[in-house]
Amino acid sequence: MAKDKKKPFGKKIIVYTLLFLMALILGAVTYYKNYQSKFDAPRENTQSIQFTIRKDFTLQAVIGDLHYFDFIKDETAFQYALEQTKDTNPGRENAIKVGSNTIDSEATYTISQSMTAWQIADILLNQGEYTPCDHGCPDSFFNPELLPGGDLAPTLKEKYSWVNTYDDCIKAIGHDGGQLSSEQYFQRTGIRRCVAPDGREFTQGKEGWSEIPSP
Repeated sequence: MAKDKKKPFGKKIIVYTLLFLMALILGAVTYYKNYQSKFDAPRENTQSIQFTIRKDFTLQAVIGDLHYFDFIKDETAFQYALEQTKDTNPGRENAIKVGSNTIDSEATYTISQSMTAWQIADILLNQGEYTPCDHGCPDSFFNPELLPGGDLAPTLKEKYSWVNTYDDCIKAIGHDGGQLSSEQYFQRTGIRRCVAPDGREFTQGKEGWSEIPSP
């Protein structure tokens, strides 16, 4: 009789063991998928962007910018990808070191938000185009320019679509450019002109605009 009482207990141990193993496997699979997802592309079907790494950039700045503008999902995972991806480029002087690999500064890279962390890592390690800033660097290191979070910034034409008159054009002149004709030009021709930041030319007292500024 004692042996018969032990059988149900033995079956319970087997069942509990199987349940534990199943939970362990499920947890491991879930963890693996979550970890691998950190290397996935943040977006789908996005256009290519030129990313310029300046001479004064650090590794933390590069990784931070890529994360801030939504090119990578996880900074730690991306640094791991940089360290583990094969580097076939010896790297120039002052290259950024990441483990035993290097990223060239003063270089431009073509990347997109629909690339995986591994793809971007390979590009940064091996596919930079030398871009010195001997005559000054652009204000933005992404071309086309991106807004915080990674969306495309509006083009000048989109940004200044509200400019429809000469007076509007005067108001639009500022950081993005734009120009008024000189007083000497007015004295010589009797005409005042304004070139908007998007390149359109307006003439005082005349409706519409010209896409090609006057010489």
